[in-house]
Amino acid sequence: MRRKSYELVYSPVYDLSDCTDILAAGKYRMLYDELKHERWHWHEPQPVAEDVLHLVHSRSYLRDFLAAKVTPRTERAEIPLSARLVQAVRTATQGTILAAELALRHGVASNLSGGFHHAFADHAEGFCFLNDIVVAIRYLRQNRPGLKVAVIDLDVHQGNGTAHLLRGDDNAYTFSMHEKDNYPPKEKGDQDVDLPSFIGDKEYLRILDENLEILKKRFFPDLIFYVAGVDVYRDDMLGNLGLSFEGIAERDRRIRDFLPEVPMVVLPAGGYARNMRETAQLHAQTIRILHGRID
Repeated sequence: MRRKSYELVYSPVYDLSDCTDILAAGKYRMLYDELKHERWHWHEPQPVAEDVLHLVHSRSYLRDFLAAKVTPRTERAEIPLSARLVQAVRTATQGTILAAELALRHGVASNLSGGFHHAFADHAEGFCFLNDIVVAIRYLRQNRPGLKVAVIDLDVHQGNGTAHLLRGDDNAYTFSMHEKDNYPPKEKGDQDVDLPSFIGDKEYLRILDENLEILKKRFFPDLIFYVAGVDVYRDDMLGNLGLSFEGIAERDRRIRDFLPEVPMVVLPAGGYARNMRETAQLHAQTIRILHGRID
């Protein structure tokens, strides 16, 4: 059985294309433009409620972030903070919650933003202010106690915030395959794979196959979050793994066909190709593959 659905989440608030001081800020609108003429079911989120954010983030940190106040807690994101960016991040976080609810109903759903896997409970890191993945998990568990969730993170950077926040959670499992000699300082997850730089398609896919088999033996989830960063691309400015367009497509096919009976949320996470159009095309390719629109 293969997942197949048409459920996509997007808001015009995601579009930060005129914020030229934020790396790859325009990719969310460009991704929407890649997909908007195709047959999809579009869903628009509102900003996440503050009480929902308290399920993960500390009150002192949220006071700073929601006020767009630059403090030692917020400045670790390394990008300028503004009221507009706060609104975009809050809306994207609700988008991940909405995508998770849609995935549980339809089998697979994608948020066109999100995957902010570097955010911690009490501070921002690495372009990430809110950990939308863990917020969504804890929100869902309010009505689904004991929901078992696997986070498959194939961004070039380890999801250090997610690993830290879910450590000790018996109903969560974090699997991350990432470049060893790259940001961030690593946190211990359930299954971490440090990859050498410039690994290329063939070796990357071999290691992925081995580790998906390990995951399958260790943990069977009710829901999967796929953090599908395309910064593994060979022309990415912040990654050096060296994968091609087809290598990334094959990666995504492996994830599509992994435990196909389990609902899946797809999140774009990182992608910083020198040609931003290629980043949008790669994210669109991921969505089409994971939703069964292309092989």
